[in-house]
Amino acid sequence: MQSVFFVYLQGKGLSNTEIAFSLSVLFFFSQAMAIVAGVLGDRYGLAKIMLLGCALDVLAYVFFLSAENYGVLLLATTCFGLGSCLFGTNARACLLALGGDDYATKTKLQGKYLKVTSMSSMSAPLLTIPFIKFEQIDVLIWVCFVVEILLFIFMIKPFYQMNQVQNLVKFRWAQIREIISKDFIFVHAMLFLPIAVANSFFVIFPFLFDNKLHAPEHMPVALFINGLLTVVLQSSFSKHINLTRKQIWLAAPLLSVGMIAPWFLTLQYASLVTAYIYAVVFTVVEVYALTAMANLVVKFDNGTNRGFIFGASKLLTSMLTMIVMNLIPYLFLI
Repeated sequence: MQSVFFVYLQGKGLSNTEIAFSLSVLFFFSQAMAIVAGVLGDRYGLAKIMLLGCALDVLAYVFFLSAENYGVLLLATTCFGLGSCLFGTNARACLLALGGDDYATKTKLQGKYLKVTSMSSMSAPLLTIPFIKFEQIDVLIWVCFVVEILLFIFMIKPFYQMNQVQNLVKFRWAQIREIISKDFIFVHAMLFLPIAVANSFFVIFPFLFDNKLHAPEHMPVALFINGLLTVVLQSSFSKHINLTRKQIWLAAPLLSVGMIAPWFLTLQYASLVTAYIYAVVFTVVEVYALTAMANLVVKFDNGTNRGFIFGASKLLTSMLTMIVMNLIPYLFLI
């Protein structure tokens, strides 16, 4: 869906600034609510909160299909972000619960989950090409809407039969205080710009392919390349990136320049070739920045607050990303 958001919202008469804000709202709720999603899942049951997330996705499609003004579209993007966060966060926790006490089973289930989500994120955008090419994005949204309803209906019964995920746990505020440190804040302050630009992919590239090159059907191909390179590079980067505090001082500005400078060169010599070259450069720097952040966050964990520390990292990153994403139309889209 995200590969057609820009084109769809532009067709609704929204400006680049409004679209950037809409997508920043979606991103914020899909990331920043991770802690809340985890707390709700632990407190009220993982299956219930996963179903609630799916229901919010269904509601989001209703808003999208019936939207006649900007306010309703904002409700749609909010529901999409919150729904995906509630579902995705508790899906990971659900797999851990289903794995029981066997570490090998847990890692195998998590590996399957990551494989499925990575491959689908990589290949699904290609399915949108004919809908964009023949200007039938409304039909694509209706298809997704029907699929989402069917998923919701078929999940209700089996989800409530999973007794392993019904154990309830209360949240402790002490867990938040345990993970916040000077190093934690320092890392996020240094890396927020390259990560925020990386998360703005769905604003930057649709503008390039649609507004500048007038070839919106190439946007899903760029997204496919982004997903393919992510799958190829992620494992290797995860093993070898281990930045020290001193290295972060050097790496952070280089990563920012590596994402931003090629953008203006691409605009200067705008063509499909330069756009795809930029997509490759952008993705390599993006994967490096996101992997570096993930590996650094792992360092700060004492082994007991893993879920909360990643949730807190997502919360802080999403707030900074929302700010940067709304500045992009003024700084990038010129």
